[in-house]
Amino acid sequence: MKKTFAVLSAIILILGIFSSCTATSEVAGEDLILSAREWYTSLDSAHVSVVNDFTGETEQEFIFKYDEKGVMTYSYVGTAEGIRLAQFNNGREQFTDDNGSISALTSEDLSFTAYSRDVPYPMADEGLILYYKRAVSSAGVISSEDGGTSVTLGYDPEKLGEYDGDGEITSFTAVYTFDNGGNFVSLCEKTVLSVGGTPEEHSYTVYITDVNSVARVENVVDISSLGD
Repeated sequence: MKKTFAVLSAIILILGIFSSCTATSEVAGEDLILSAREWYTSLDSAHVSVVNDFTGETEQEFIFKYDEKGVMTYSYVGTAEGIRLAQFNNGREQFTDDNGSISALTSEDLSFTAYSRDVPYPMADEGLILYYKRAVSSAGVISSEDGGTSVTLGYDPEKLGEYDGDGEITSFTAVYTFDNGGNFVSLCEKTVLSVGGTPEEHSYTVYITDVNSVARVENVVDISSLGD
């Protein structure tokens, strides 16, 4: 994946390192967050959307489904700054559209990876609903009139680990929303980067829909040119 996509609310960074919960004192609202992470990894299928809150555009879409043997079929589409990355993998073959360059792999290729419940694709792991306890610097819980709950965590940028995108993270805040039954609704990630001394604000919201109701994962890559 190109570095361009790291700007998407530092989501790549998040998926790579925000999976640790090691710390001592309890963080307000962490019981809801941990429950949501466990719930997500238990799903048989789902549709994940990452929406740019400033433009309203969906910049990442990930759809997955496990078969009866626990093998994953997934599709992924990411777009940012005029660049598009699409991929489809069904455990036997993989097709990739890297901004117009189409390629294919099969299970016989050394670089091919089949994903499963035991070896989950990064966006199917619990890290999608980020929680890096040791980096939490502030926490607040607000109950809404309809009985829902909003948990806001501020993260210390110096404790987030390495960031390989442009500039450096100066502020990172995550807002987790739950309904009146404590079920996960969304996660809004707000990042402020300093790029050449100029602040850049990014805000993305993660939604998980079609829970356990994805009938079939479609191939999002046009493979017609592979036969030429």
